Amino acid sequence: MTALKSIGIVLLILLLLLLLRVGVVVDFGETLCVRLRVGPVKRTILPKKKTEKTNEAEKMPQTEEKPKAARQRKLPKLSFAEWRDLARTMLNALKRTLRRTCKRTRIDPLELSVVFAGGDPAEVAQTYGYANAALWTLMPNLEELFDIPKPSIYLGTDFEKSETSAKGTVGVSLRVCDLLAILLTLAMPVRRWFLRYRRAHQNDPQPTATSAVKETEKTEKRTA
Repeated sequence: MTALKSIGIVLLILLLLLLLRVGVVVDFGETLCVRLRVGPVKRTILPKKKTEKTNEAEKMPQTEEKPKAARQRKLPKLSFAEWRDLARTMLNALKRTLRRTCKRTRIDPLELSVVFAGGDPAEVAQTYGYANAALWTLMPNLEELFDIPKPSIYLGTDFEKSETSAKGTVGVSLRVCDLLAILLTLAMPVRRWFLRYRRAHQNDPQPTATSAVKETEKTEKRTA
């Protein structure tokens, strides 16, 4: 009897964990804030509070890291068409197998504001057109799949600014059992997409050490 009670308690705890609702809320714009929710518990993941150890580490002299030579084959960044192919692959997989599960996934709030800008007005207008096409293509499918009570998305252009800006708040919550089901369903389609992507770029020329240094300098300037 004691063993049966122990098994029953374990199964009950497992059931409660599977039915537990977890979620994350992301605020981005001038600053990035990520809050994790596990049942009634809420915790801010980003920005992290600085501790004494991190302050000591910041005071220590840091040695400059030399960029590694391009020995390993690196895949290029995803293009707009490849991002769209990945999104369609994931949506098709979810449509076929997890319609009910996804419907229990709540995306709330969904508030996005993107203003496209840049030095070339033609390029800005083209990017804005691509973004609108992607929005009108994907949003109806997303609203059909997920529970999105109040979506608010704004796309605009500003030819006087030099950089594109984006801000908003996105929250996603679902049960642990639904999360596991979604991950298992997406595993094989995403793997097949990655294999297609890798085959498409297997003959691309690899960056040299000089180009790797230039790319590192560009990244440092953006983050500075």
